[in-house]
Amino acid sequence: MGFPWRQAIFFLVIIIAVLQVIHISLLSRLEALRNDRRKRNALAFKFDKNDHEHQLIYTIKDIEKDRKLLLEAVKESSVLDAFGEMHIINNWIRAESLGSRNHIRKDITLVTQTSISGLHNLITIIPHWKGLISVGLFTLTKDISTAIEAILVLRKCYPVIRFNTSFHLVYPLHVPLPDLTMHNDLYHLFPTSPPSLSSKSQKESLDDNTICNHLPQILVSLKSSSLNYDNEGVPFPNNLLRNVARRNSLTQFIFVTDIDLVPNHNLDRDFIEFAIENRLFEEETKDEKTVYVVPSYEIDSSLVPDHIPQDKRELMLAVNSGYVRPFYYELCWKCQKYTDYEAWQKEPQSNKLNILFEVFWHDPWEPFYISRNTVPMYDERFRQYGFNRISQVCELHMAGYRFSVLNNPFVIHKGMKRSDSFHKDKDLELEKNRILFRHFKNELKDRYPHSSRRCY
Repeated sequence: MGFPWRQAIFFLVIIIAVLQVIHISLLSRLEALRNDRRKRNALAFKFDKNDHEHQLIYTIKDIEKDRKLLLEAVKESSVLDAFGEMHIINNWIRAESLGSRNHIRKDITLVTQTSISGLHNLITIIPHWKGLISVGLFTLTKDISTAIEAILVLRKCYPVIRFNTSFHLVYPLHVPLPDLTMHNDLYHLFPTSPPSLSSKSQKESLDDNTICNHLPQILVSLKSSSLNYDNEGVPFPNNLLRNVARRNSLTQFIFVTDIDLVPNHNLDRDFIEFAIENRLFEEETKDEKTVYVVPSYEIDSSLVPDHIPQDKRELMLAVNSGYVRPFYYELCWKCQKYTDYEAWQKEPQSNKLNILFEVFWHDPWEPFYISRNTVPMYDERFRQYGFNRISQVCELHMAGYRFSVLNNPFVIHKGMKRSDSFHKDKDLELEKNRILFRHFKNELKDRYPHSSRRCY
């Protein structure tokens, strides 16, 4: 009888040893993930705190090299969109932190889209979001030179943009390229001299520090032809831009926002910790159909950027003071109310990010959310204003996704949405896209024949 017991004990010892090895291996992988994240955060923090010190790293030679690459890409490297109407240059200029490898990282990317007129918003975003950013940039062909110089000066003045932000270009097909070498320096970005420089000649006063100190005002005042929703008859391809920026995001998770939305401080870092603790990066959870809703608010634009709340505590003080309110509160409350702001606001800020509650989708709810980059893409037929985001959220609902509202995070829109804050053709575009949305919903019935859900 002694031998079988000894054999059983021997096998138990072997099993325990194997389990310990597995446990140690998992702990090592977790710690490696955290260490990698800490290193990247430390470098981003270093850039953020010492921008002026690190400007010299991006030398004139570097700028000239990047300008040449951007120009050559426009001449040689574009592909066409699905409708054969737009040039697309993927990774027009790539975040330095990505290196040259295209593997998918256990990380999150902020995905956004804009015309040249919105690029200044990146300067407000980067103190809050330290991680990767992927920007779909639309411009008219004649403004490509301006787009190049705007990107170069952003990369020069803000090393964290150079380190973490990739830009992807979209521009109309049937327009001949202008002479792209006509403006090949940073100085032509000054349409007018900044107020503090009005007493001097513009060219003499434009040293590097001057450019960087005044860059937000410079970018806001750019006299480009490319404006969101006003592009000389070329419809603004917001969903195409979102898809281009998504396809070039080399992370498992993405957070798709608009360029004028600012995330709360350290949202990317907090979500990474949440994902690690809940094993969201592991193979066993990759097929989970959950998106993580981030409540959205809007702030009086006169208070940007100095009064943007950093965390939920500051947000609630701002809400109670009346200068911050839920997004679209005045214009389309039903588009946002199903987030259940009342319940969310009652819950005090927690020590770490977590799921607070789950919400069932109702038409016409269009939340902002964090998701895996495997969720359905945006329908590129939707352009200009109306139904471009809700169509994709509607498909999520039909495809069986759950909407889990997170406890601490939020985004803030720079400016209050009011009926008089839109461009003149907004209502015409809305009606056109409303008709397209009806067709889109019928198509979803065929795309998801076994789904019991409907978009109403």
